[in-house]
Amino acid sequence: MSDDKAQTAGEQITPEETPGSSPVKSSLPPAVALAFVIIALLGVIIVMVLKNGSMFSSSSSAEIQRAQAELQVLRQVHNNERIAMGLSPILGDSEPIENIAGRLKKDADSLVALAGSYQKMLEQKDAELAARNAEILRSENLRQSLAAESVRLQNELQRALVSSTDTDILRRDLVDLKAQRDALAAELATLREKMLTMTSGPSGEDFADLQRRFDETLRAKEFFEARAKDLEAELAKARLFASSENELLPAAVELFRNLRQLENMPDSEISSAYSSLAVKLGANVVKTLSFATGSSALASTDQDAIRTMVADIPDGDLLLSIGYASETGNVDSNRSLSSDRATAAAQLISSVKRPEQLTQAVYLGQTDRFSSRIPERNQLVEIWHIRKK
Repeated sequence: MSDDKAQTAGEQITPEETPGSSPVKSSLPPAVALAFVIIALLGVIIVMVLKNGSMFSSSSSAEIQRAQAELQVLRQVHNNERIAMGLSPILGDSEPIENIAGRLKKDADSLVALAGSYQKMLEQKDAELAARNAEILRSENLRQSLAAESVRLQNELQRALVSSTDTDILRRDLVDLKAQRDALAAELATLREKMLTMTSGPSGEDFADLQRRFDETLRAKEFFEARAKDLEAELAKARLFASSENELLPAAVELFRNLRQLENMPDSEISSAYSSLAVKLGANVVKTLSFATGSSALASTDQDAIRTMVADIPDGDLLLSIGYASETGNVDSNRSLSSDRATAAAQLISSVKRPEQLTQAVYLGQTDRFSSRIPERNQLVEIWHIRKK
């Protein structure tokens, strides 16, 4: 009868026998399951002691001793598992069952919390790795787009150099290139900052690949900065030359219109018009430069004269170089030649002038205004001094 009651008590205590519940082994760690077994055995012993007292038979005493031995073995196994997991062993036989159960539950909660913490750390690591890969991909795409843009800009620059009327395109491309250069610099700074602030670095292979891409992007940045300087120089040259009246500085527009009307006029009227321009516009010719046939190169004596002349021009005044060509040869070639002559003079003036002085170049193409009998006398540049109003 005592065995039946002990079995009944065991059935009431053991969670595995509860109807409708799933086996504990499938959802609890081995250590927790073992703890419940120990609790069940302790319950069996307690019930047997309470029911029989000192009336145990020799067979009952033997069973109790076996149960105690089994309990001791299970306790030892349980302590070994706790030690392997870094937990303290259960000491003594007098610890209440409630304390054991509470400690086991606390240990289980700690293990669950630790597993959750590790899971969060893994998720954070995966997120950092994904962000790093995205940075590398974005940097690579930026480098490729800049390389393609460089090719496009070079092609457009060639077209702009063929025709001086493409200076607007050159200005726009330069602005775009500067914006891309600034964006690339910001991208590099962001990438460098992220590399320095990351707590855990990538693997050696990933880091080497990242460093290689970073170096390539840095070289691309240096290339585009050098290219931007070249474009700025080309643009400065283009700004010196006005291909039409609309591109002239305001102080030069009226003079250009008056000179254009002097073609095919008698020499006496031309001379009178030059005098009136000095009075009406405050403009007069300070230097006339002659050129060899088909050439736009400045003579060394003319270069020295220009340097001396510029030093005497007041700040705020304009030096306007107007190019001409003789009527011999092709009209389009003469137009290009006269513009090259005017630009050569304006470039020299720009290199020696003070910041407050102004200079510009324009052409009037082929003419016979300076001599109808000797074509070479029309191969010249007039440098006009226009005083500031």
